Amino acid sequence: MRLNLKALVISTAAPAVLVLGILSVWSRLSVTFGTYFMQAYNSIHPHPFTALHPALTWYEHIYGTIFDMLYAGIDVAFLAGIVGFLYNWIAKRSEGE
Repeated sequence: MRLNLKALVISTAAPAVLVLGILSVWSRLSVTFGTYFMQAYNSIHPHPFTALHPALTWYEHIYGTIFDMLYAGIDVAFLAGIVGFLYNWIAKRSEGE
């Protein structure tokens, strides 16, 4: 059985982007919620609109949330594509035996 790579990438990236979007918005609205997670996340994916930046306007927080969601989508889509490709490769080799 082989996996549809496009469906795998979409079905894994969409929930991940949704969860990180919720966490990003929530940590920007609340001072204490998710600060350590967002610090760790923004250390991996730096951008000028981080959640803990003290002098951001409301629209810059929207840009920051979009950046966070974009980075999460790219990461998860890339990893899901690799896992799906490896699974299909192993499945094809085992069918040939």
